[in-house]
Amino acid sequence: MPHVRWLLLAVLLGGCVTAFPKEVTQTADRSITLAALRADPVAYVGKRVILGGEIIATRAKTGETEIEILGRRLNSDDAPEPGDRSDGRLLVRAAQFLDPAVYAQGRRVTILGTVRSAEQRTVGDAPYLFPVVDTERIRLWPSVRTADSYYPYGPYPYYPWGVYVYPGFRYRYWHRW
Repeated sequence: MPHVRWLLLAVLLGGCVTAFPKEVTQTADRSITLAALRADPVAYVGKRVILGGEIIATRAKTGETEIEILGRRLNSDDAPEPGDRSDGRLLVRAAQFLDPAVYAQGRRVTILGTVRSAEQRTVGDAPYLFPVVDTERIRLWPSVRTADSYYPYGPYPYYPWGVYVYPGFRYRYWHRW
């Protein structure tokens, strides 16, 4: 019976996890959305925000790393929601080196930072106004793998000695007949 209590406690506390400690996020203005930031970035300069989304590109520069993010709404745990809906793009600047191989395209991030300014750049050939946020903290979320990404090649052969081999994986699963 004591094991059930511990399990229940772990499940209940596991639902309370967020991207950053509560003490750090208390002064962040959660009412500022990416859509509002893109509409009038100058009005929010100096404000602390929590935003997130999917990484489009990471560029390591001298003394800083710049990450272009496709913004997504945040869940209750501050993780970016999956899907096709977005309020736009933003640029995030971190004072330290963040490896572009780790902070790779398609990974989800949540950032806590201060709005610095806005920069006019292009997306394709179209002009685009990017809000710029200096990060204080950044949370890189685990990669999400779907069933399709686990088994991309279709039916798998059973070898005569009873080994089921997954293409692209480094382990074998032994079947018992």
